Amino acid sequence: MSKKVIQIAKYASFIVLSATVYGLIMYLVYTWLAGHSLLLAYLGNLALIIVALVWDELNFKTYESLIKSKEALKELKGSRFFRYILESFISFKAALYLFYVLIMVFSKIIESYPALLNEGLGSFIAANEYSILLLIAVDLFSGQFVKDRKRAGAVLKRFERAWEEEQD
Repeated sequence: MSKKVIQIAKYASFIVLSATVYGLIMYLVYTWLAGHSLLLAYLGNLALIIVALVWDELNFKTYESLIKSKEALKELKGSRFFRYILESFISFKAALYLFYVLIMVFSKIIESYPALLNEGLGSFIAANEYSILLLIAVDLFSGQFVKDRKRAGAVLKRFERAWEEEQD
């Protein structure tokens, strides 16, 4: 039972740390860009979402390639740190979803109690209230794009085989 609690604590710490770091970066970038233009701030938010999703996908591909590489596997064989990373790893996408869900919750709280936070943080949260919709849209679009490319590639291979058979 204690191993399960430790594992849950690892997951929770990773996701909270990831969401906190992303939130701080998001807040700093958003407030800096909002000083220039709100449109830039919204576009910056979209860009950060895309960068975070790409980074998350690259993390998985990096871990997979390390495991496939015999040289890297020999170096990592006894690595406790790498094992700890993999044991506690949760997709950064999960941290993004948590962050934006918390933004939605806090925006409703601030709507009822506007004096709860300072004006800058309150306006940041209110402006990003529906950013989870951007995250969902970008995430679904990118996932669908990858699926479509795989399907199109499979159809192309069948077409090429059929074409070659027809030529013979």
